Amino acid sequence: MTDHFSSISIRQLYQLIIKELKIMDSIFGIPSTLFYQPFSSIDLRTEIFGKPLYNPIGVAAGPHSQMAQNIIGAWLCGARYIELKTVQTLDELDISKPCIDMQDEGYNCEWSQELKINESFDEYLNAWIIIHILHRELGYPGNPETIFNMSVGYNLNGIMQENVQGYLCKMKDCSAELTEKKDQLREFYPAIDKIDIPIQISNSITLSTMHGCPANEIESIATYLLKEKGLHTYVKLNPTLLGPVKLRQILNDKLQFKTIVPDEAFAHDLKYDDALNIIRSLQKVAGECNLHFGLKLSNTLESVNNKPTFSQDIHMMYMSGRALHPLTVNLASILQKEFDGELELSFSGGADAFNVAGLLGCGFKTITVCTDLLKPGGYMRLPQYFEEIEKCFTDCNAHTINDFIALTANVPSNGKAALLNLEKYAVETVSNTYYKREQLVDRSIKTKRKLGEFDCIAAPCVESCATNQAIPDYLFHTAKGDFDKAFEVILQTNPFPSITGMVCDHLCQNKCTRINYDEALLIREVKRFISEQDEVELTKTTDNNIKIAVVGAGPSGLACAFYLALAGSKVEVFEAKSKAGGMVQFAIPGFRLTDEAIEKDFKRVTDLGVNIHYNHKIDKSGFEKLKSDYNFVYIAAGAQLSTQLFPEESALHGLLDPLDFLFGVKAGEKTGIGKNVVIIGGGNTAMDAARTAIRLVGTDGKVTIVYRRTINEMPADQGEIKAVMEEGVQIVELVSPEKIIRNDGIITGLLCSRMILKTAEANQRAIPEKVVDSEFTITCDTIIPAIGQQRDFDFINPNIASGDKINYRTQINNVFVGGDALRGAATAIKAIGDGRKVTEQMLKQAGLAKPVHDFTKKTVSREELLLKRTRRAFPPALDELKPAERINFSLVSRTLPKELIIKESDRCLHCDVLCSICTTVCPNFANMAYQIEPFSYQIEKATFIKGEILIEQAGTFAINQTEQILNIANFCNECGNCSTFCPTSGAPYKHKPKVYLTISSFDAAQEGYYFDEFDRLIFKNKDGKCSLSENENAFLFDSDEVFASLQKNRFTIENIVFKTRNPAVFTTQLAATMRVVFEGVKLLAQGIEN
Repeated sequence: MTDHFSSISIRQLYQLIIKELKIMDSIFGIPSTLFYQPFSSIDLRTEIFGKPLYNPIGVAAGPHSQMAQNIIGAWLCGARYIELKTVQTLDELDISKPCIDMQDEGYNCEWSQELKINESFDEYLNAWIIIHILHRELGYPGNPETIFNMSVGYNLNGIMQENVQGYLCKMKDCSAELTEKKDQLREFYPAIDKIDIPIQISNSITLSTMHGCPANEIESIATYLLKEKGLHTYVKLNPTLLGPVKLRQILNDKLQFKTIVPDEAFAHDLKYDDALNIIRSLQKVAGECNLHFGLKLSNTLESVNNKPTFSQDIHMMYMSGRALHPLTVNLASILQKEFDGELELSFSGGADAFNVAGLLGCGFKTITVCTDLLKPGGYMRLPQYFEEIEKCFTDCNAHTINDFIALTANVPSNGKAALLNLEKYAVETVSNTYYKREQLVDRSIKTKRKLGEFDCIAAPCVESCATNQAIPDYLFHTAKGDFDKAFEVILQTNPFPSITGMVCDHLCQNKCTRINYDEALLIREVKRFISEQDEVELTKTTDNNIKIAVVGAGPSGLACAFYLALAGSKVEVFEAKSKAGGMVQFAIPGFRLTDEAIEKDFKRVTDLGVNIHYNHKIDKSGFEKLKSDYNFVYIAAGAQLSTQLFPEESALHGLLDPLDFLFGVKAGEKTGIGKNVVIIGGGNTAMDAARTAIRLVGTDGKVTIVYRRTINEMPADQGEIKAVMEEGVQIVELVSPEKIIRNDGIITGLLCSRMILKTAEANQRAIPEKVVDSEFTITCDTIIPAIGQQRDFDFINPNIASGDKINYRTQINNVFVGGDALRGAATAIKAIGDGRKVTEQMLKQAGLAKPVHDFTKKTVSREELLLKRTRRAFPPALDELKPAERINFSLVSRTLPKELIIKESDRCLHCDVLCSICTTVCPNFANMAYQIEPFSYQIEKATFIKGEILIEQAGTFAINQTEQILNIANFCNECGNCSTFCPTSGAPYKHKPKVYLTISSFDAAQEGYYFDEFDRLIFKNKDGKCSLSENENAFLFDSDEVFASLQKNRFTIENIVFKTRNPAVFTTQLAATMRVVFEGVKLLAQGIEN
């Protein structure tokens, strides 16, 4: 692999673009329907640096403006102000990779342009020319009215060097280079001479300086650029100008981001008073030169590297995105107020579709974007920016930007209107939950699934669901209003949608692709709504003569019984208690789950003929009888025995067993709870106990949770943790209980120690370590230790009963185990999943077919799905009681209405049909999607033995999905962004086939593909080179060892010649792989240099 760009010629670039446009009606994967179309109802045109600008929205100096194709892609989607990536004299930098992490707020550790300065100029000129060509070819009227703004760094000495000086000169006058480029294009595009392409690419510049650059150095550089180079000049300032107190107050205290901004960032950055002096001085210089001077707000925020994405050798990273937004607008507000609204400001700092109109109203001359476009959807998010702008303009009857500024400020159109808007907007951003970090743990849709070369499409929500529900399918049917079909789909893998629709920990939502756009789909709420519809008819298979005994009528046992009964088995369930349901029935509080939901789900089981024997506790003799009387036994007895923290104090008044407490409250019994309660633990049982206790202690009582790690490490459902905090429970983090304090046999407190977290190994939980001499006492009269649960059955040796979590078999023939009996205390959906999957194992062992689930063929086109993946749309608010109303055991959350459920279901992106996330998050278009007809080949093995060739079958090679991905090596710098958003454990830039567009880059690579002038796909790796070509009837594979002709449809060996006798073995496996890549490379053929 290589982490360096390799430029292609303008001829190649032009041919790539034109071929794709003609064949696919797209450019770089962007469908023509998303190409910028100005609205007739509003006019966003403005003027800056003495030039017309069609709209003031663009891309910031960074990943989106470093290569020609990036700039063109941004322009196609509407960007008209292009801040070119920063160049500097040191143009052979070693950048640590990965260098980008945009999971939520953005972080990077990259610097300036990764190309040499002359290569950067070449990219910018290529983009400049092709934009003018496309402006004509796409039928846009007039001139492009697009501005390229240069960015240089980082000190005056560097700017004075020959390579930077040459760059500045050519950007002001590229006549010689433009003529040369036209000559290269004329053969392919004769109309080039009819297009007026200005020889001046840019007359403006933004100065970017290093963190810690002295004030006088900044002023000297900007003065030089104004006076000596005659360039309209902006100076980029850092958010640290806010000062440590205000910045940390906004970022950490109010917005709750965990970003650590070190003191040194404030110490070495420009100070506020120095900034004011520089601004006043440069305003004067610019006035004397009759040039524009302004500020670019803001730079990224220097912070301590605590991200596992980046190398630990990198000490500082730089923050951007939504966390930067309130900081930047507040800095802008302070500075504009200082200068009475007269500053010329360009904005960059977390701009997106939903705040861009507000920023226009604040008077920013230009607004550039970076972080938002590095998230799924990429450049194709930009059209929504303009739609939202049009909505806001239309709502207040504004036609131009000046109209909008004045109308939103409700004052006459003058300089003060924008300042009023900015001051108001700055205050609003600090309290707006849109910019607040509300998730307890970092969000990511990455799963454990491996990423292969092909067939990588799978919905992460399905994989993360313990019972692997076909979530996109039932959302599809719900969105269509077909609730019966949605119900059927749910029941195929989850027999208890009423229960799980209320209390499932919905890990599926944590992996919903939507979290990288807006918010996760309300999957659980949709399931709940569907579960409340009329029951659908269930069809049982004919009797299969299999008898099964299930021990335990909890969710796992009954799920197993349900699916076995459907499969035609006779099922008997043995339950020790008087009711079915286990923890679901007896422990989960009524404010989370209703009795009606439980009864509805369990009735579905008994309606299938399952017989439940209540008050029937299985002992050793009873277990032996089950083994002899039934074909299979499933142990699903649960884990309803609390782990003791203070076993020697178990009889102490005020020390309550968490399960006894929850069982007693639900049964209406007195619990002996006091007024000052401490819950120990961070799991769901602890949360239930805390939420129950807060309802019992009264308004003068107090409930505290102590946990030895932080909230971020709590294993409980995040929604339950948030509910605990909303309802007034205090969570004390990093605290470990030591002993109970009591006086005359009465609990008076809990002695605790402070803890610190030690960094854990990869994929492990942080390790708490006690702080020496840190003991303190929490006053309380009741203690409920909820630190875990154990299995509660004695009819079998636990070691013998332990099974694995794949086939659920114990060490006893025909005896299976699952649910909490296997895992210990877990969630209802995990128990249900075990119950369903153990059914498949039993049927398999009995020689019977496992249930076949209906496949939903979705009537939706690829373009529809792609367009949906470019738009952000937030879910409705949950219909919940306000925290102040949660004073009893009334259900907190109510079912959403039909209209909202249908609309919410329609937000599904159907990741089971289309992914291609990596193609949109790559700012360089290095990951390319292509389509291929699925096929299946028998792999053949040819062996040369004693003058004879033996051909035999050696497995199967199949392509099951239409959509596949290539990595274009020339465009890939291994920034790592595609890895962040890929829903597998892999990284597309590492694992997808890598294709080179130039022979020089291919020759320099260790492994990859290249399409040569003879229409051959060449592959090389450490073992050598080989090629694949095609004629009318066959694929032709050629290497140093063998030549083989492969029948085109069946891919069987028609003819083979071994060129050597060692080795004299050939399989068609590699050729089959190359055949897939061949299809994708065909689209690139016109852009490959031969």
